[in-house]
Amino acid sequence: MKMTVRLLVLGLALIPATAQAQEGRPDGFSFGGLVAADSNPYIGQGSDVIPLPLINFRNGPFSLSTNGVSYQVWDAGPWGLTVAARPRFSGLISTDGPELDGIDRRVTGDAAVELRYDVGRLYVGADLRQEFTGEHDGQEARLRVGLRQQLGSVRLDFSAGGAWQDGDLSRYIWGVSDDEARAGRPSYDPGSVLVPFVGLRGVMPIGENWSLLGTLRADFLPDDVTDSPIIEDNTLISGGLGVEFRF
Repeated sequence: MKMTVRLLVLGLALIPATAQAQEGRPDGFSFGGLVAADSNPYIGQGSDVIPLPLINFRNGPFSLSTNGVSYQVWDAGPWGLTVAARPRFSGLISTDGPELDGIDRRVTGDAAVELRYDVGRLYVGADLRQEFTGEHDGQEARLRVGLRQQLGSVRLDFSAGGAWQDGDLSRYIWGVSDDEARAGRPSYDPGSVLVPFVGLRGVMPIGENWSLLGTLRADFLPDDVTDSPIIEDNTLISGGLGVEFRF
């Protein structure tokens, strides 16, 4: 079981649980598990299928989960503003194979401000994140537009958007520093990049407290990313299927 895939998909795999909390979910505690897979775009790294935990606790504006800790500081009808601390995982942690020898990354933390406009089946979310753990000092801005649809007992959430990463963050995720350069692997700095994505989430109740969860997402890597000597794919596909118990 490869740690690279485990860490890369974790943030994506946890989307169903955190999204439900944002959509008026009642206070309480939930836990479960999800089996996830990720295509992993780094050279020499294969995909894998791995289990992941799903844990979430909510009490009023406060939420604590495996996707971080958050507090909603403003709630005005369709508008909401949340401050949060979120972990960031990288596929360059505990890499396999000689192609990425000498390249390693750590789990970092982001301070986030998250704005949401939610009306009916439609919502728009905008996030601004700043790394605070001293690894790269990078920033990211995300914009997401979504549509919720009910098909029988199944709740679906379609979304599309983009993540803008400044030069510090994109170099940490996609680049090669001077110290990491080797024969056949030159140093590389992508600069600031914009990564578009589309996603689908689904939740199906299977009892009073149990639900099935599913998620599928595609990130489309721009040329400035795919030109990196450590990237071999131009699309990152991730998904998962799991179950959750709420009480």
